[in-house]
Amino acid sequence: MKYFKQLRGQALVEAALIVPLIIVFLFTIVYFASLVLTWQQIVTATKYGIDLIAYTDFDKKYIENDIKDYLCNAKTLGRTLDSKKLSIAIQINDYMPLDVDLLDITDLHSLDVFSSIKQLVPKKSFVEITYSYKMPRILKIIGKDNIKISSKLEVLSGTGNPKFSRRKTKYKERW
Repeated sequence: MKYFKQLRGQALVEAALIVPLIIVFLFTIVYFASLVLTWQQIVTATKYGIDLIAYTDFDKKYIENDIKDYLCNAKTLGRTLDSKKLSIAIQINDYMPLDVDLLDITDLHSLDVFSSIKQLVPKKSFVEITYSYKMPRILKIIGKDNIKISSKLEVLSGTGNPKFSRRKTKYKERW
């Protein structure tokens, strides 16, 4: 009988040592699952912002407000983010047409080759979203106070649906 009492005491000591580790492990899994979910939301919002740049003629402020509304509005279905922890950077570079028609060049000395080549390289428009998480006390052993989740996507200027794109020039048919 004395032997069984010792076994129960041993099981109690083992449980007292293991249960806190299991709780920390489960808390860490839930916390990082929340981070992955937030990252997925931010990537989706970044893709949405890039689509707005490529296919519409909206300005930077409108796109920024639309992204904030998408992520932070309480009426949105699903999980909402805190707008104070969110930062959005948007740059829209419009498509710039060439000043020189490269097929009708007659005087090569008057052509500034480097400026023409520079015009051929399209500028990129981008949307970058960053969200800052405060690290819980139990996970500060990593050595950081905050975790920043960010997503940045770029699109070439002048891409997208020609009906809605920012292109202001008309193409000549060469046939």
